Amino acid sequence: MSPERGWASGRSSKQPRLPTSESYAPQAVPGGAGGRANNFGLGGAALTFATAANKNSCLLPGVNITTLLSLVLCLFTLGLPLRAQITPGAPVTPPEAEPQVSPPVAAPQQSAPTILRIEFQGNRRIRTETLQARIFSRSGDPYNEDALRRDFQALWNTQYFEDVRLEVQDSANSPNAKIVIFYVVERPIIRRIEYHGIKSITESDILDRFKDRKVGLSVEGQFDPTKIKKAEVVIKDLESEHGHQFAVVKPTYEKIPSTNAVKLVFTIDEGPKVKVGTITFQGNHAFSNRKIIRAMHNSRPIAVPVWLFDVPVMHKTFDRQKLNEDLEAGIRNLYQSAGYFKVVVKDPVLATVDVNREGLGPLPIIGHQHGKATNITIPIEEGEQYHMGRLVIRSADPEKGLSLKREYLESVFPLHQGDLFDISKIRKAIENYNKLYGVYGYIDFTAVPLPDVNENTKTIDLTLDFDEQKQYFVRRIDFSGNTTTRDKVIRRELMLSEGDIFNNHAWELSLLRLNQLDYFDKIKPENAEIKRNTKNATVDILLKLKEKGKQSISLTGGVSGLAGSFIGLSYQTNNFLGLGETLTLSGQIGNIQKSALFGFTEPYLFDRPIATGFTVSYTSFNFNQSQQESILFGQKLQINPSIEQDYTQNTIGGTIFASYPLRKFSFARLGLSYGYSRTDITAYSTASTDLFEVLNFQSLAGPSALTGIVSSYLNPTLTYSTVNGQLNPTGGKSLFYSFKIEGLGGNVKAMTNVLEAKYFHPINHKRNVLAFHFVGAFSTGYGNRVVPPFERLFLGGEQDLRGFDIRTVTPIAFIPLVTSTSLTYLDPTHLDIAGNATRRATPAIPVLTFEPSFPGGDTSGVFNAEYRIPIVGPVTAAAFLDAGAVGILRKDQLQLNGSGLASITSLFHDFTENSLRIQPGTNFKPRASAGIEFVVQLPIINAPFRLYWAYNADRLEQQIAAPITTFRSIDYQSLRQSVGPSLWDSQILPQLQNFQVNTQRINFFEPKTTFRFTVSRTF
Repeated sequence: MSPERGWASGRSSKQPRLPTSESYAPQAVPGGAGGRANNFGLGGAALTFATAANKNSCLLPGVNITTLLSLVLCLFTLGLPLRAQITPGAPVTPPEAEPQVSPPVAAPQQSAPTILRIEFQGNRRIRTETLQARIFSRSGDPYNEDALRRDFQALWNTQYFEDVRLEVQDSANSPNAKIVIFYVVERPIIRRIEYHGIKSITESDILDRFKDRKVGLSVEGQFDPTKIKKAEVVIKDLESEHGHQFAVVKPTYEKIPSTNAVKLVFTIDEGPKVKVGTITFQGNHAFSNRKIIRAMHNSRPIAVPVWLFDVPVMHKTFDRQKLNEDLEAGIRNLYQSAGYFKVVVKDPVLATVDVNREGLGPLPIIGHQHGKATNITIPIEEGEQYHMGRLVIRSADPEKGLSLKREYLESVFPLHQGDLFDISKIRKAIENYNKLYGVYGYIDFTAVPLPDVNENTKTIDLTLDFDEQKQYFVRRIDFSGNTTTRDKVIRRELMLSEGDIFNNHAWELSLLRLNQLDYFDKIKPENAEIKRNTKNATVDILLKLKEKGKQSISLTGGVSGLAGSFIGLSYQTNNFLGLGETLTLSGQIGNIQKSALFGFTEPYLFDRPIATGFTVSYTSFNFNQSQQESILFGQKLQINPSIEQDYTQNTIGGTIFASYPLRKFSFARLGLSYGYSRTDITAYSTASTDLFEVLNFQSLAGPSALTGIVSSYLNPTLTYSTVNGQLNPTGGKSLFYSFKIEGLGGNVKAMTNVLEAKYFHPINHKRNVLAFHFVGAFSTGYGNRVVPPFERLFLGGEQDLRGFDIRTVTPIAFIPLVTSTSLTYLDPTHLDIAGNATRRATPAIPVLTFEPSFPGGDTSGVFNAEYRIPIVGPVTAAAFLDAGAVGILRKDQLQLNGSGLASITSLFHDFTENSLRIQPGTNFKPRASAGIEFVVQLPIINAPFRLYWAYNADRLEQQIAAPITTFRSIDYQSLRQSVGPSLWDSQILPQLQNFQVNTQRINFFEPKTTFRFTVSRTF
């Protein structure tokens, strides 16, 4: 509080009572030594001058009251004879001379008083030394009342005390010495702050708002009524933002016994929540009410678009500040973007009413509203519509021209003469001009638009004054917070060097490159402290960093479809020794798949941007179709061994790689890797044996059909990425292409092309993210070789199509197999004892059958889209859409091998098919799923825990039946003769035809919905 100067004789004024439940009176101040004391009041304080024997109060500094009264009496006495002698209209007679009087003898002069000592009484928490440092007077100084007033004011301004009194006493022992005593009453300390009655807001919301508004009220702080009042206003504003415009905030405090401390309590009555009611407009003709409402992003109701109208689902909370934003950035911008340059959006008329409205018919939630609502009426004066006239770009300094060519600057302006005068495009153009000049070091560049309205032609001539200011150069670049990472690791990622022109765009890209390293917490533009030296036109940059842990542990795992249950652990030394190297060790254990990997990466080889490294890996995959179907349907299933896929695949190998940017500081890199691997496949079922060995896959054979598949390959890659993060990117795009060619040794000859693209776009004030992902692949063999079975393409699972199980999205084909069967018949030529025809069995009859198989495809494509919404902390929700297909383009890659084809044609001459038959409706059958997922990103273990639900809108639901065989064996004629033509034709042939018609059948019904937990991200 500000003290007010004033006199208080014989009393001590006190601080006014606070508007709370209890007010503290100042402590009693002892009087001076002997006599009475006259106090000088200063607001809630008092200033007293006293002596030990006699206390004389003074009205003016250094003037005694007795002397003043004597002087007034003397003047009054001298004035009486003068008034008696001077009569109006009478002559003035000079007075007679008085007798001479000898002057009195002067009294001996006394020395000036001094300050013997300065005392402070009443201070408990604040040390005496601290108070002594706040004043200017010291012991031994000459006594000066003006100086003491200044000391008194200095103590009061510390805001430490709620009452201050000053007394000056004469010393009883030392003549002509003064004792200065400051009596103080300390302000109490706030031990606790409680908030009662809050529902719509939290205590953390209040504390954050206190910090933003610089309220200064905190626990262990001093009790300050001014800060309490400010806090009350801030809480009311916060409640108002959450729709409680009628909230009442009442601060009270309670004294804590035996301490000079209090407990501060804010009792909050939030009152009814106020929603946005009806929004109406007056004077609008250019736009409909619906279109204007849709421009009010903060106040418009949450609605479901239904063709030409919106069904309101939920009304938003009324907030006057957000309404003001809608009036300016919403309505006014809508009109001015359509040429209505002089539109006037007047102050809205607000009316708060009680609302009691039920929902719409069978949907009680839609339109449901109870409580209070503020109806808004907005008057609009549209004015005339204006078009673009002439454009003039000039320098704001007439003595200095433009640094860039005027013709170029005018050519990039988005409006042409005759276009609607669109303010939004002009704002965007000015923003682009700022970026353009920022590239050349003009970081203080400003463009001032000066419109000239021509009412006759309804056009606006626009003049842009370019104030370029100085061109800045980089003097120094320093870093802080990089305790482990060496400066050179950071500097080599910067696109600016000391002495360069300060290029704003290059600096933004430098921060992006540093974020892509993932060595530090996300670096934002505000982390860079840029100091200008306007005299020398230089800037000094201090980049503040916060390092992540050098060692990170990642966890993956889950339970899903064909992957079964698994858990994986990855240990990585991020930024090893502060030089940027990465050492990786990871492993995964599951009931179906096991893997291990060890790798090392050096990002800068020989201090050049050449990234090199190697990996060594081992993978074991056990695919048992009966087991996977049991997991899928939740019950024990047994599939016919003739069609069941059951095999084990073991692969061990390694790679070495290197990559180099196409240009220095480029986001595009060209890479090359060499890999070597050996794979062994062991088939446990007839179907797997047929798929891997009867087909031309056996051309890969080592010691046996699928043992010793050796691949030696080169894999050139091209990568471009501006994505601003690895785990949760919020912006940027990436493009990846690889061409893998196998055949540099080994026994595999194949080519695989992969194209992958990602795009992340922030929306809703950069809070939410739209994310898109596409990956396409094509794989084929060459040189009379085919792609190994484990390299063929499958889809399904949390990595691509979340609603489907892993490796289940594939075409279905049929493998021709030669089997034999023995049929029975009644032979009338052989009778039993009773004279009946005996039942006999035929010799083995060769039959050609077709078995269904899942060979995978050679071409696939997947598209993923997500709308990511951060909820709180590390929790993120996302609505997703996945769509994809896989198929077979080159049917010659699924041919029977020579021996397999010969074994069939040797018995069935009319069989001429060399490739597998593909089930209609399964080749390139589109699949699509949509749903919602929740991701919790745990920073300690660096793992995204994910729970998602998916609805499979496009799925395969049909019964798969093997083709009917019409092929006849060359042995049928000899068998017919051995059985007998009549018996064959009458009994054996019908059975054989029935056997050929009733082929293998499987029910292929993909799930309608999927609910799954996993530890991973799709992209």
